[in-house]
Amino acid sequence: MKKIVAFAACALLCAGTAFSQNYTHAIGIRAGGSNGAITYKQHLKAGNAFEGMLWLGWEGSFSVAGLYEWTQPVINNDFNLYYGVGGHLGAASKKFAIGVDAIVGLEYKIPNAPIAFSLDYKPSINFVDINAWGLWDLALGIKFTF
Repeated sequence: MKKIVAFAACALLCAGTAFSQNYTHAIGIRAGGSNGAITYKQHLKAGNAFEGMLWLGWEGSFSVAGLYEWTQPVINNDFNLYYGVGGHLGAASKKFAIGVDAIVGLEYKIPNAPIAFSLDYKPSINFVDINAWGLWDLALGIKFTF
């Protein structure tokens, strides 16, 4: 009986916090993989977020990406798994890139501090060729949350 009560209490507790976030907005940097980016993330509703990324490179090259993400707590509400899909466009050396992106990562929000750290993997495929595949984009991120 004690096990049933403990399980029910845990299930109710988890159901109430399963899709909670510790912040609404975040701005920061993402570095590693093939490049670095300035990022902005906004949680839209419980368990969903939008993340935009901007890369500025040498000699006027740039890329922008938009990702729709789903989030869920792992371990507790300070660790969140996120995954999503989106697209990007960019330009370099008079060539253009348009493609699709995916992302999967783990984020840790420091309790009682406006800082979050992340580690993610973001592969991409270009339909218009600059580099047709961006499969090795593993990066660390740090964000200021508000």
